[in-house]
This record gives sequence, C-alpha cells and structure tokens, in this order.
Amino acid sequence: EVKWFRVPGDPSDNYIARMGWASNSREIMIQRLNRLQNRNEMMIGNAATGEVRTIFTDSDECWVEVCNSIHWLDEGRRFTWVSEKDGWSHIYLVSREGEVKLATPGDYDVLSVEAVDEKGGWIYFLASPDNPTRRFLFRGRLDGTGKPEMITPADQPGTHSYQISPTAEWAF
Repeated sequence: EVKWFRVPGDPSDNYIARMGWASNSREIMIQRLNRLQNRNEMMIGNAATGEVRTIFTDSDECWVEVCNSIHWLDEGRRFTWVSEKDGWSHIYLVSREGEVKLATPGDYDVLSVEAVDEKGGWIYFLASPDNPTRRFLFRGRLDGTGKPEMITPADQPGTHSYQISPTAEWAF
C-alpha cells in the first residue's frame, strides 16, 4: 500500500529539495525550500504513517543552500548541517529538538563534510581557508573546541578530494 507523506503547506510555494533515510529505516529526512529559497526546513517523515514534523529551519534574508553533507550522529539523535548562518560556511551539529551548536568556528569556509569519527570525536571536512582555488582536508573536534588541523600537506597546492572508509582506524 502506498503511504504518502503529509507535508504541510502549499506545494506551489515550496518544493522538496532533498530526501533520504534519517539514520534508520523508519524515517525519511526531507529538506523543503520555499520558493524564494531563503528558508530550508529539515523535516522528519514517518514512513509507516506519513506524519511529518519540522525539526530545524535554516533561513537567511537572501538565500540558503541545500545541505548535502548530512551525517547522523548519536544513534540518529543529531546530525551535521552546513550553513552560512554566521557569514561563513560552517558545520553545525543539530539535534532533533532543534538545538544548534557550531562545530567549526573561524574565518574560513567549509566546503563539505567528508567523514565523522564519532567515537574519536573528530569531523573531517574540506575547507578553503586562504584561497578559494585551493581545497584542503582538515579535521576538527566534534565539540567545536580547539583549532582545526590541516591533514593535507601544506606544500600540496590545488584542490584535493578524498575517499575515507567509514571503518578506517582514523590514523593519519
């Protein structure tokens, strides 16, 4: 039997930008943008009942990005969210209750979350701290303390991409 999600609001004023499993096989996460694309609502939909509830809203006067770097943490109780809410593109940890904590403070742009070592307390991300044409792998504390550490050797100019195994021993 088909079960439709009961997403509130007028579909002509909003659109579903992203959907995916919300850390389990019972819930779907839905990102819904308004037509102006200055509000992105993170919703959780119950796959069995179709019920939907908003757990977090990212907004700006002008524009918000769709978040493509969602990683579920603490057995699905919180997730990563990349936003420009402080003027820089940073990683935030957001709970299902809507509590928001900055994980990557500083005057630089985070480009993407690459991996999370929840047990070790690290988040690995690509950032462009000094030059937008260069991208480096960094790691920072999940709790937002301390200064992020650049993993990519400093003498390696240009852009870099990484594939990090989720079962890696996290030894760099």
